[in-house]
Amino acid sequence: MRNTNVRIDYSMPTTNPEVNSRLLTCSQDNIVFFARGNRVHYKHLTTSEEVGHLCKLQETRGDLRVLTCAGETHPELIALGTSKGYIQIWDVKAKKMTMGWSTKEMSAMAWNGPVLSVGSIKGTIRHFDTRIEQTAKMKEQAPKVTRHQGPITSMGWNSEGKYLASGDKTGTVYTWEMGQRIPLDVGDFVQRRKKMQHTAAISVITWCPWIPKVFTSADVKGTIRLWSCSPKEAATNALAPGVLELDSPITGLYFSPHCKEFLTVHASAEPFPPGSEWKRAKVPTEHTITVHAYPSLRHIKTQTVVEKAIGDSVLNSNGTKLVFQVPEENKLYVSDVWAKRKEIRRQASYIGQIR
Repeated sequence: MRNTNVRIDYSMPTTNPEVNSRLLTCSQDNIVFFARGNRVHYKHLTTSEEVGHLCKLQETRGDLRVLTCAGETHPELIALGTSKGYIQIWDVKAKKMTMGWSTKEMSAMAWNGPVLSVGSIKGTIRHFDTRIEQTAKMKEQAPKVTRHQGPITSMGWNSEGKYLASGDKTGTVYTWEMGQRIPLDVGDFVQRRKKMQHTAAISVITWCPWIPKVFTSADVKGTIRLWSCSPKEAATNALAPGVLELDSPITGLYFSPHCKEFLTVHASAEPFPPGSEWKRAKVPTEHTITVHAYPSLRHIKTQTVVEKAIGDSVLNSNGTKLVFQVPEENKLYVSDVWAKRKEIRRQASYIGQIR
């Protein structure tokens, strides 16, 4: 890992302190989008172009709460969500809004091809098919699932687009199969039922890119759990080893597309009361980017970027750069992380050329 000299100004809009805003996203073309108040700006990570402006949100629409770029199938699209439940789809190449509608107050979003899944502070999830041009019909036909008992804080589809994982403020995690309205029967056995539960609010849900049925859930206390969403597992869906206890809140978690590793991004640790029997962690993670091996969960490296809490973050499309917020400074930082694996050029054996 290596810190770069790239610094970008940004500012968060005023928003509900009970809901974490996710206002940092990166497209498949390595363009990072971020907020300056209620304006959306962008910066290309691989060129020297200046910061550009995409749009300004009307004050009557509420404050920006979520930005999320679509995936490989729709690299030109970005979704904007607000504190009043307004959702807009923008074409970043044409710099124009292509679709907009309102829904319940939302707290998380995730793309699955042309379908935009939206989680609310009431715990519901709705799947909007953006191929339906008339928004009234799209809203009518959007399937809704309800099981969470608190605001949805993080959600994501796996690489195959078959499974969705969602976590909420109560620490509960569910997995859903596409097209189904009942969550899968997966998790640890708790009172004869399978359940995926943390002791604190879920901050991150991340799927493993090499094993489509494996994902991680992380919380604001610093606990990471690894799961398999296969309902065929008779005993438990918790992997072994499948729990990693760190000493500071986790604000981001990313698997490398180049090697069997993942990294965690950390904010400020909670102060311990005087006289408590607390021993400093072997690997302090506060204000750091920390890399771990998979599946052993062995610590590999810790990088202290700035002695302040790190907020939201995003990994670029080829997994070589991490962009992250430092809220106290109103700055975005860029750090080099994993390098692309070099291809080995194979040559014919000298012995094989002898006749």
